[in-house]
Amino acid sequence: MRKLTVITLAITIIFGISFSTHVLADDKKDDLQEIKKQREQIQENLSGAEKQISTIMSEIDNLNEEINDVEEEISKKQLLIDETEDKLHNTVNEIEQLQKEIQELDENIAKRHKLLEDRISSYQKSGGHISYLEVLLGAQSFSDFISRITMVNTITKSDSDLIAQLEADMKAVEEKQLLSLNKLDHLNELKLEQEKALAEVQEQKQQNEQRKNSLESKQNDLLAKIENLKSEENSLASMESKVREQIAAAKAKAEAEAKARAEAEAAAKAKEEAKKERAEREQKNSNKGTNEDTLNQVSDKTLTVTATAYTANCKGCSGTTHTGIDLIANPDTKVIAVDPSVIPLGSVVYVEGYGYAIAGDIGSAIKGNKIDVFVPTRAEALKWGVRRVKVTIQ
Repeated sequence: MRKLTVITLAITIIFGISFSTHVLADDKKDDLQEIKKQREQIQENLSGAEKQISTIMSEIDNLNEEINDVEEEISKKQLLIDETEDKLHNTVNEIEQLQKEIQELDENIAKRHKLLEDRISSYQKSGGHISYLEVLLGAQSFSDFISRITMVNTITKSDSDLIAQLEADMKAVEEKQLLSLNKLDHLNELKLEQEKALAEVQEQKQQNEQRKNSLESKQNDLLAKIENLKSEENSLASMESKVREQIAAAKAKAEAEAKARAEAEAAAKAKEEAKKERAEREQKNSNKGTNEDTLNQVSDKTLTVTATAYTANCKGCSGTTHTGIDLIANPDTKVIAVDPSVIPLGSVVYVEGYGYAIAGDIGSAIKGNKIDVFVPTRAEALKWGVRRVKVTIQ
């Protein structure tokens, strides 16, 4: 009765472990689904960020083309500015030259004006206005007359040339002053054009730099976001891999537990059947009398038997024991073939040099105090050979 309780307890424990393993596996599957959802969300965010990056890079490329166009325009404007600067410089030089010429003319005018003033003063000192006719009629001879006519003409022509030159100089001063003022107006117009062009150039440069900095800032922010998303994606991928490993381990454990449970159930069933057979045999022996040799050998439930070894692939073997244990699928299972009249099928026994095993098989050559231990390979069977061992029924 105690053995049955222990077997029942073992089966209960195996069922409990199996249940907890299934619960763990289900929890891990829930975790896996959650990780997959998070990865899908991150991948969606990554795709969106990469599209935004692509758009921004396209905008940057377009902006760079615009900047190149603007730079070309700026270069043209700079040439215009440089040309204007040259014109400004030349115009300033021209105005300065005009002012210098005006100054020289003013000086010449002043000198000629002084000369005329001196001549008039001289005429007045000599008696007022002198009649050129009186000068001519006062000649003493014809040669003197000719000489006087020549002198009068010279004086008259000199004064006339002086006055004409004076008038020309004054007119030149007036013209040069007007030209100087016109050039000054043109100079101011050129300066305004230059300042306007410079302002446009500076504004275009500033706008381009601001746009470029803004786009590059967005690009850097998106690149940082993508790096963070990739880092999260890698972490989730690692978590998913670990969860999958845990699920696989839980599945393998559940399969092992299911296998152990099936073996335990088979062993319990075989034990129960063996117990019934033993009870029936004991009842039969009590009716017919107990065999004296058997009683001596079963003393303290320990037998001395002749033990051989067999494999699942032996000639004529099916690979499945008499009690239904698949030896091919379970090559490490401890099973022995027995004579059920000596060792009941389903019994748990301890075989000296072999270990704990289930009496789960029979054989045509296994009669009386003989057993056949199951080993995985023919080499191990040959190594086992034939030996005398003690078998203790548990």
